[in-house]
Amino acid sequence: MRALLTTVAASATGFWLVRRRWMESQRQAEIVRRVEELGGVVGYAHEWDNDADRGTGLPTPGPAILRRILGEHFFFTPNIILFDESTVCTNELPAIDELSTLTQVAFTNCVNLDDRIIDVLVQLPDLRVVTLYGTPITYDALFRLKSLPRLEMLHVPHTRLDGKSAAQLSVLFGADTVSWNDDPLITNADIFTRMPDGGEPSAATEAAN
Repeated sequence: MRALLTTVAASATGFWLVRRRWMESQRQAEIVRRVEELGGVVGYAHEWDNDADRGTGLPTPGPAILRRILGEHFFFTPNIILFDESTVCTNELPAIDELSTLTQVAFTNCVNLDDRIIDVLVQLPDLRVVTLYGTPITYDALFRLKSLPRLEMLHVPHTRLDGKSAAQLSVLFGADTVSWNDDPLITNADIFTRMPDGGEPSAATEAAN
C-alpha cells in the first residue's frame, strides 16, 4: 500500500509539474507572438551559444510528437529579443519581463521608447547584454540597470547621455561594461528628429528634445 501511495503521489507531482510548465509555455508563446507582430525578433537558447558567440546548429529541442501535443514553446527557452528601427512605444510592448530566461535585449533606433523600458529590463535578472542604441533613454533611467546582477555589456550610443553623464555611467558600471562611442558623423538629431518611417517625431520624442 505504501508503495502504491508513493507511486500515486509521484505521478500527481509529475502531472502538476508538466501542467504548470505547459501553462507557462502557453503564456510564453503569447508574448513571443506579440513581440513578432510588433516587428521584433526572438532568439532561443538552442539556436545560439552565448559563450562561443556563434550559432549552435542544434535541432529543435523535444521529440516531434510531444511538440505537437504540448506545443513547441514547452521546449523553447527564449534568450534574445531584438527590435531594430521600430516605431514601437514602451506601453505597446507585451510583458517581456515575464520571459525570465532572457540574456540579451536590444532596441536600436527605437525613437518612441522612453525611460519606462528600464522598468521592464530591471525585472530580468539574467540579462547579460543590453543595447539601447539610438533610443531617447536618460542617465537617471540607465543608472537603475546597476541592479542587474549579471550585466556584462551596456551599449548606449546616441541616447540622452552627454559626455559627462556617459563618463559617470562608465564609473558606475565599469569602463569595460559601458559602450558609448558616438559616431561623429551621426548626431542625436539625425536619429531623433524623424521617425524611421519618415514621419514626424512623436509627442514623447518632441518633449524629450
